[in-house]
Amino acid sequence: MVGNPNTGKTSLFNQLTGLTQKVGNYPGVTVDKKEGITTLSSEYKAVVTDLPGTYSINPSSADESIVLTTLLNSKYDKKPDVIVVVADVENLKRNLLLFSQVKDLEIPTVLFINMADQMKRKGITIDVPALQQELGNEVVLMSVRKDANTKPLKDAIVSTYESGKASSLSDITSKIDAKYFQQLRELNPKYPLYELWLMVTQDSFPKVISEEEKQQIAEFKEASKNLKRYQQKETIYRYQKINEVLKKTYEIDRSKARDTRAILDKIF
Repeated sequence: MVGNPNTGKTSLFNQLTGLTQKVGNYPGVTVDKKEGITTLSSEYKAVVTDLPGTYSINPSSADESIVLTTLLNSKYDKKPDVIVVVADVENLKRNLLLFSQVKDLEIPTVLFINMADQMKRKGITIDVPALQQELGNEVVLMSVRKDANTKPLKDAIVSTYESGKASSLSDITSKIDAKYFQQLRELNPKYPLYELWLMVTQDSFPKVISEEEKQQIAEFKEASKNLKRYQQKETIYRYQKINEVLKKTYEIDRSKARDTRAILDKIF
């Protein structure tokens, strides 16, 4: 489970796992690692890991570095079978930045939108079927605080796990610099392209990568003259795609919105 701070992620984790939780520490850091067991169906149980809250997987803190390190365990190493990205109805645009990055890692993903009980008061409407179609994955809308029934989420996790479907939200790399990213893909085609990009920009690597592969990536980075500009373009293109999706699926009636933060988020 990943998500921005204050989206209700930990409350959802507690609801899923009940008294079957354990708390430890990530290796080398003092940040709590929360894990628990949940029964998804008559056929499946799952180990649920509550990763620290983060706004993106471009880390600026120890907590965010843990999220990146966990997700960079590529298909050649241990990785999550399914990622549940937890968002909230009021800040969906901001939340979808992290979601879009996770999707590009080619790991099966479910979007859980929390705080559905706030929609009427905030004047928010979400077309969930249309949002599912636009994003290409399961979307669950509910309120953890008001609804104790987690079956829709569990069903979505099982469906996503069984399908194994994983796809990116949009091909941002071709917009940034198609030739550059083609060269990066050819550098080491066994890793997903966005995972390679994170290795270049964040100096973070999966456990299975060899020293020779690390050196190749380091040399590629050293020769990259436009890295900062490419990172800026990435953020711009992600938000362009998010805006396209939300324009078709999300509405807010400003006359009903009591929280100015919702209005500002919609504008920006």
